[in-house]
Order: sequence, then C-alpha cells, then structure tokens
Amino acid sequence: MLVEDDVLVRITVAMMLEDEGFRVIEAGSAAEAWKLINGGLEIEAVVTDVNLGHGPTGIQMVEGMRDVLPEVAIIFITGRPASMAGRRLGPREAVLTKPFQGSDISETIRALVTH
Repeated sequence: MLVEDDVLVRITVAMMLEDEGFRVIEAGSAAEAWKLINGGLEIEAVVTDVNLGHGPTGIQMVEGMRDVLPEVAIIFITGRPASMAGRRLGPREAVLTKPFQGSDISETIRALVTH
C-alpha cells in the first residue's frame, strides 16, 4: 500500500513500484488507508509519506497500524529527514529520503518483507 497525499508524488512512486513488479494500492491519506485495511485488504508492506497534510501523520498511522498488522513492512518516505529525528525504527521499518530511484524502494521493500 502506498500512502501519499501529494497526487503527483503518489503517481510517480506508484509507477516506480509497478515498474519494479509490485501491485500497488494507493491511498491519499491515513484515513483512506485505514478504510482499506478495515475493509479486509491484506498487505505485506506500507510505503507512507511522513507528512500527510491533513489528519494523522504517516508516523501516527503506522503506530496505530502496528496493533492490527504487526508483521507488515513499513517504508517511510520523506523530503525532510529531520521529521524522523528521534524516532527509533523497528526491525521491519526503513526510511528513504526523497528523491529516490525505483530500485532503491524496491530493494528496501524486498529486504524488509523477507526479513
């Protein structure tokens, strides 16, 4: 699942992931992502922007998600690395700083999903 509030970034990252062989479900907000998950969507990984605009941040969304999906891999993407300062990453979490290449994100996902 890709959670990104900026439509152009979401389209670009979704295309990167699809080009790397992933099936991508897109959400424009934490609320939209939760709706999909509560509807029974099964996922192996979440790629989320740290700053999602209105509503919960990507970090807040993931913290709530961990109770429901403890094994899901999480990749935080951010244009402002300082926004992750002080947050300890779990064993199935990683951070990628924008801009990144499709190979960067696919390698990160594959490493976390098989971990």
